[in-house]
Amino acid sequence: MKAGLLLIGLTLLASAPARAQVTVDITKITCRQFLVGRAVSTNAMALWFSGYYNGKRNVTLVDMGTLRSSAEKVKDFCRLHQEETVMNAVESVFSRAPSL
Repeated sequence: MKAGLLLIGLTLLASAPARAQVTVDITKITCRQFLVGRAVSTNAMALWFSGYYNGKRNVTLVDMGTLRSSAEKVKDFCRLHQEETVMNAVESVFSRAPSL
């Protein structure tokens, strides 16, 4: 099922208009870039992070209501810590959460 979550995320990223191939290092995206959707759309990033962290926890279901709520929590954190990476923001916000 981890592959299914990854496939969903990749499908969202691939559905963008065709442009030159771009590689994005997720670990380097700052909260500021996340908030303005400059690196990748905010919704696509939220789904990617959900799949990534739920996959690490062997959680195979996606609750869209929880996904939206979780994305808002990360956005709130990022508004206050704009130079932080999004990876660190997600870790900080959900380090004790059962699932994203």
